[in-house]
Amino acid sequence: MPFFYDISRATTSNGSANTESSHLWGTTVANQETVTIFGLYGASRFATAGGGQLRLKDNTGTIASGGTATTPTPKNRRGNPAAQSTWKNDATAITPGTTLLTRMTVGLAQTGGMGGYVPPQQGAAVQMMPNGANPVDVEVTSLFATASVTFDMTLDIGEGV
Repeated sequence: MPFFYDISRATTSNGSANTESSHLWGTTVANQETVTIFGLYGASRFATAGGGQLRLKDNTGTIASGGTATTPTPKNRRGNPAAQSTWKNDATAITPGTTLLTRMTVGLAQTGGMGGYVPPQQGAAVQMMPNGANPVDVEVTSLFATASVTFDMTLDIGEGV
């Protein structure tokens, strides 16, 4: 039976304009379920006009490291078990994986408004196989035209889908 979760985070882009930063990474664990990415959303709240991007990447090289553990929130708080995948955010520094491929990019206006991506059908979604198999992780980064842009991001995932 599939279960659905979200990971939401308020964060800030890189302190240097046009410099990519890692904000979130996750992986599957041994003998657990497939993880499917069902949505990536972002919204800025900044006074300076400009553009930004959230990028979802998968990694087939050495796994990312660092970050602070974050717990996905169940969509159904009464019926879902705890998530089986492992996620870390940028409250502490993240070292990106080594062989990253950008799978989707979400555009954002720095002054507000939401950008997002939802696959048109389940078969079009990015997936991670069980046991940290290929890809070994997925990572979310940002790239903004201005330094230190505050924004919110949300990643929707499904396990066992």
